Amino acid sequence: MAGASKKLGLKKIKDRLLIPGDIILTTTRDVLSAAIRVATFGDISHAMVCVDDSSVIDATGEGVHARNVQRLLFDENYPVHVLRLRTPPSATQLKIIDQFLRGNIGTQYSKVAAAQSLFGGGLVSRKQFCSRLVAQAFALAGIQLVDQSDFCFPVEILRSPLLIEISDSTQLITLGEAAAWEGVEDVPQLMRDAINAVLKAARSLSDKIQTFDDIHAYLIAHPHEDTFMSEALAASGYLSVWQVEANKNPWQYQDALLNDVPESEARKYCLRLIESESDGPHRFVVNRGAYVALHALHRLHFFAALMDLYELLAEQHRTRINVATHWLNSRGLLDLENVRPVRPHSAEWFEQLEIWNPPQAAMTRQVTNLSGGLEVCSVCGDDPASDYMLVEGAPAGGPGTLRLCDFCVRHRRNSMGDLFVPFPEEIP
Repeated sequence: MAGASKKLGLKKIKDRLLIPGDIILTTTRDVLSAAIRVATFGDISHAMVCVDDSSVIDATGEGVHARNVQRLLFDENYPVHVLRLRTPPSATQLKIIDQFLRGNIGTQYSKVAAAQSLFGGGLVSRKQFCSRLVAQAFALAGIQLVDQSDFCFPVEILRSPLLIEISDSTQLITLGEAAAWEGVEDVPQLMRDAINAVLKAARSLSDKIQTFDDIHAYLIAHPHEDTFMSEALAASGYLSVWQVEANKNPWQYQDALLNDVPESEARKYCLRLIESESDGPHRFVVNRGAYVALHALHRLHFFAALMDLYELLAEQHRTRINVATHWLNSRGLLDLENVRPVRPHSAEWFEQLEIWNPPQAAMTRQVTNLSGGLEVCSVCGDDPASDYMLVEGAPAGGPGTLRLCDFCVRHRRNSMGDLFVPFPEEIP
């Protein structure tokens, strides 16, 4: 097709260029962007941060939200700066940045605060604008990009001595590339709409609410609003956006379909997915654990719905990991020697369980403390007990191992459908 090679006057950030922690500075033709450029004597007006290879978080008129970087198109005549820290951040710093950005999801945008930054600052509010969001995230991780994190503008970030610019970071797109996106559901946009719908309902109850954490605190203090917020959550579509993503990429969940993906694309996807596991527990696992704890304490339907959602999402993520692992292993591209089960009641075991299921971890600690030792059953505290690995019924997160007495083994097999195998004796 001759038309497929024609340029549209638009460019995008090159595929796979970004790494978590990269900052992207851009601008547009609209009046507000032009005013910011003039007022700040710079060539850019917007800032965002990469949180993984295909996702960025920024603050716009929609509020603070995540976007698919592959869908971000820029005027070819306007600058796009991709910046990276001169000194690579630690894993802990990246985690702090990521958690701050995700924790601000849904926060409202403030034009007033953005304007105040041009005149040296003003009153600090919880509302956000793009450069404040970026600077505050890095400052919280001990990386002071600018003098005043609460009141700054994009060109100050561009001039930060802590950053270097990645050259040749964009490429023009073609009609063919643009056409490929037509008809493809924008899942991040669906999620933005759903989040904003939930927060709009919550803000009808209190104008102090900015994020989901604020909703949690409000419901704990006002449990009689649980039904209203649970209905708003269900009506928003928040609980079902995952289905659109799963339907769009079925090859991520089935071995046979992944085999039909071009070899180079499948390899990049699988390696990146497995590599991301080294960053610690996935956020779906962490969120599930948090909602398990909230529901155990407060018994609200809102928390139960989100607990169930994140358990399902954790299961979906585990399926993706399993499919990617199988694909890499079948091609000799993955070393499985370091994949080891965790010994029940070890420090690592409790650490994993406390993330996945805090009440269960607390219960097991109480059982072992009352029994006077760690060699007892994880559930009832009886002795003797043996170590097992869950084969069927294993959780999507957590250690997947238990120390059980004979009675609890029979009970879990017969009543809960769990299938166990003995823990390998050669593993310490």
